[in-house]
Parts: sequence; C-alpha cells; structure tokens
Amino acid sequence: MRVGIIGDTHLPFELDGYLEFCQETFEQWGVDTVVHIGDFIDNHSLSFHDSEPMLHNVVGEYESAVARAKEWYDAFPELTLIMGNHDRIPARQLRKLGMEPSIFLRPLEELMEMPDGWVIAEQVEIDGVLYHHGETATGVNGFRMDAKNRMQCTVSGHNHSNFGISYTASDRELVWGMAVGCGVHNASMAFAYGKHFKQKPIIGCGVVIDGLPYVEPMDLGSKIRRI
Repeated sequence: MRVGIIGDTHLPFELDGYLEFCQETFEQWGVDTVVHIGDFIDNHSLSFHDSEPMLHNVVGEYESAVARAKEWYDAFPELTLIMGNHDRIPARQLRKLGMEPSIFLRPLEELMEMPDGWVIAEQVEIDGVLYHHGETATGVNGFRMDAKNRMQCTVSGHNHSNFGISYTASDRELVWGMAVGCGVHNASMAFAYGKHFKQKPIIGCGVVIDGLPYVEPMDLGSKIRRI
C-alpha cells in the first residue's frame, strides 16, 4: 500500500498551508491510504496545564476545531485517525472526576462531526508497519528506540521536534523508526509552553510505500517564516 501520514495538527492551532502541503505531497507520491498520527485536536482549554487567557474558552475552541476539521474531511474523506494524548484529554478529565467517559461523553466521531470514512484506532498495522501516536517514542532518539525495542518498523508523531528515519539492525532483522514531525502553528499561544525549548517543531509529513519509509519536510523559507 501507499500510505500518507499526517503529523499532529492540534486543531484549531494548525499551521496555515499544512493541509495543502499534505494534499500535494500525497498526490505526488500516489498515496492511496491516509493515516493521521494523532493529536488531531488540541483541547488546550481542557488541558491539565494552565490555559492561556488570551485564547478561546472551551466552547470557542471546540467550535473553531470543528470548523477547521471540515476542511480536512473534504480533503481526505477516508482516513484512519490514531488517538493521541490530546485527543484523549476530555476522557481523562472525566475519569479524574470519577466519571466513565463511555457513559458521560459522546464519541469523538460524533463530537467532531466526522464523516463515515474516518475510522478511529489506538494503533494500526499496514504491510507489517506499526502506526501509533508515539507516547513510547519520546526523546530525541525515541522513534529509533521504539522500533528497536519492538523490533518492528514503526511510525510515530507526538514529539513535534522529531523528524526523520532511523534504522537499527540485529543479525536477523533490519527495522526502522519514522517520526513525521507535525503541522502546528508554533507561534500560537497554545504552544507558549514550548517558547524556551531548544528544539522547535519540524513541519512535515511521511509516506510509506510498500513498507519503505520516506519523509517530506514542508518548505517554510526563512526562519522568520518558520515561526
């Protein structure tokens, strides 16, 4: 299969042009299957961390995310969405209050008005490659170690500053880990927590053709435009 992988978007705080970049890249590679690697939405106002006062409240952020999502639905009517840690924030907050999300929370598909062609999964395997959000692939070498520990080729997101492909081998196996970067607008107040991080987000996406990995960075020009 020819799989295109979209990085973390954190709607409604994704970077302008990232959607079109993914569309153009996947068209160039002849992609026939699309996977979103997780953190489709940000849920900043519901986070366990302090919310930025200049941003929308819960309702405003939700309405903006749904409006932005519709453009993604039009662009990719069939897609597998891997659940990310930010996608799970509402459920985690309910559990913190002692409330079972399956009872008290509408399904994400319904909340985000997803089309029938969108399927949600914790992880998915295609042509022997594992696609998951990447909570087990943190750190600068996380995506390499994740593949090494599993001894399986893996694709992950989660860490916005990780991007690329790294191979590891034993006497019998050769596996690779891929990090696809993200599609966030780093200047948004939603990401103010990373202002002093040395490593900044890398905007890009990934493609896996019959089990072979490729990464595509988005051309953002100068560092001024990269902000």
